[in-house]
Amino acid sequence: MNIVFTIIGSAAVFAIVFGFAAYTRYLQHKETMALAEKGLLPPEKTGGKEKTLKQWGMIFSGLGAVLVMVLIPFAWDNFWLLLLFGLLPLALGLGLILIYLFMQEGPQSDEKPAKEKNK
Repeated sequence: MNIVFTIIGSAAVFAIVFGFAAYTRYLQHKETMALAEKGLLPPEKTGGKEKTLKQWGMIFSGLGAVLVMVLIPFAWDNFWLLLLFGLLPLALGLGLILIYLFMQEGPQSDEKPAKEKNK
């Protein structure tokens, strides 16, 4: 009987999450079509990939950290459980955040400081 509730609950969460994502995408499409009918272009999104990397990195890191804390009491006998369900999302999230940090543009090495240009 418990397995039935687990399956129904998992299906409901899946349907809610992906239903929300599909509805959000539908609203974006509807907005783009309304702008196209008026002859306008949608505003350009700046920093989309970098922002997404940072957001998903924070989500996965937080999820992994919470799972590690929750699974510590249960993982004394089976340490692989902690590694699989907690440390993998944590490592994935930290990796995404590192990629975000490496993608940031620093000062250009070709440019000279303003004092040297005036001389």
